[in-house]
Amino acid sequence: MTLLITGETQIYGIFGYPVKHTFSPPMQNAAFQAVHRNAVYLPFEVHPDQLATAVEGLRSLQIAGVNVTVPHKIEIIPYLDHVTSTALRIGAVNTIRNDAGRLIGTNTDGLGFVRSLEELSFHPEGSTIGILGAGGSTRSILVALAEANAQFIYLVNRTAHRAQRLAEEFDTRFPDTQVQAVSLDQLYGLSIDLLINTTTVGMKDDLSPADLHRFHTLHHVADIIYSPSQTPLLKQAEALNIPAINGIGMLLYQGCEAFRFWTNQTAPTEIMRAQLLQLLQPRI
Repeated sequence: MTLLITGETQIYGIFGYPVKHTFSPPMQNAAFQAVHRNAVYLPFEVHPDQLATAVEGLRSLQIAGVNVTVPHKIEIIPYLDHVTSTALRIGAVNTIRNDAGRLIGTNTDGLGFVRSLEELSFHPEGSTIGILGAGGSTRSILVALAEANAQFIYLVNRTAHRAQRLAEEFDTRFPDTQVQAVSLDQLYGLSIDLLINTTTVGMKDDLSPADLHRFHTLHHVADIIYSPSQTPLLKQAEALNIPAINGIGMLLYQGCEAFRFWTNQTAPTEIMRAQLLQLLQPRI
């Protein structure tokens, strides 16, 4: 069914630079169509120098909501009227809702990741988790895992001081979760319930951020890369019979949470998943 654009059609979209590669428009437009919502989702390529002007455009053009991707997730915060406590703890916003000109920002990345762990039948509470990387994705995932009562989170990063700084910041914020920076060799010697790769290693090369053979104990693996669908890390997990997931679930569920934040409706998850899989098929 083709959407008939009218004066009552709501406009949603995504701010990013670049943004032409995004899978969000097909996924969210399929969701709007499935629930018979008179809405359309568009990509908006926003140069960093034009971010303030673009945010004001949300108000003046009455755009109902947007996702926010790199490089704007942090820089956009000062331009918003309210930011949820979760987004403040993360220090980044990936979703904005326009409530009659009042712009409210939140972050659905971490919650989307935790939801994706259902595919592994894994629950973070009381667990020991190793995270490879210390960038923006790490921050959102770390907050979500701490809020889900993970007991120990160990951070490994090629630039060690970045992991150390992140560990010191979040260890004080979440007293019930111990966050510590360690070396990869130290991580190998621990008993890890879940290993998470948040780096780009394996996306465009044949490298792996870790050698799974070297872990003392490792029960589950998650790689937030979704294209290719099976990175070298995930191929090794499969060879070792370690349950593992790629990043398609995180991409899906963060989109579902954004849909709910905008519309107060439950997202049509399976329709959105089917759309993503169709988009990824040529790349698998």
